[in-house]
Amino acid sequence: MKTDKPTKKRQSYNTEIINAISVEFGVSTQFVRQCIRKEKHSLTADTIAKKYHELCNPTKQALQHFKNNPI
Repeated sequence: MKTDKPTKKRQSYNTEIINAISVEFGVSTQFVRQCIRKEKHSLTADTIAKKYHELCNPTKQALQHFKNNPI
């Protein structure tokens, strides 16, 4: 009898945005990642997560636009 191992996909983040947020808020990059994953619960953590998604969203839109309209 074979049992399937549960697998968890590793999330990748935009490191340039994480580094910029880390400098802006004066926290570690690890703390920023924890905020994005909702492992930290505070007003600062909520602000950091919101800021990351605001900065990351235009990048995703630009990539999607490029995929839909190749040169």
